[in-house]
Amino acid sequence: MNDPDIIKLYLERDESAVEQTKRKYGAYLSAIAGRILPDRRDAEEIVSDACLACWRSIPPNEPDDLASYAGRLCRNAAIDRVRRETRVRRGSGGYETALDELAELASGVSPEKELERAAFTALLNGFLGSLPGRSRRVFVQRYWYLLSVGEIAADNGMSEAAVKMRLSRTRAELKKLLIKEGMFYE
Repeated sequence: MNDPDIIKLYLERDESAVEQTKRKYGAYLSAIAGRILPDRRDAEEIVSDACLACWRSIPPNEPDDLASYAGRLCRNAAIDRVRRETRVRRGSGGYETALDELAELASGVSPEKELERAAFTALLNGFLGSLPGRSRRVFVQRYWYLLSVGEIAADNGMSEAAVKMRLSRTRAELKKLLIKEGMFYE
């Protein structure tokens, strides 16, 4: 089943949309969650959570690229799980967990924060679009897919030192751009 058909199922509130999403993108979402969460069972749960988040957010959202949309929801859910578990292990989980639970009830993000986030997203997308293909690929593999330097090197036929240098230069370029645009202050 293709993405427009699956999205149509979501828009029609047909529950089979969740199963179709899992069938088509389950392995992709598992790979994303598995890179972030060490426990396979937690990763499987996050995949289910991401598919449920698709159900809750489509409509009103109507993504152009279901894989990216579900991948982002999965990645964010996995990162949130790691943060929650880290806080609990540090012993400060009770208070912060309670606040997190209340935050889920909040009506939304302030318009100012949403504008800042949208501006940063647009700037980052433009920056990534301006990078040569290999630099963009290495950057995304490291900071979106959270691959290790060794994995990136092997995937791109580069040495680890070359990957580290490319990442360092790309971060420096991004920092320069953020300073120029007033989004980063030294």
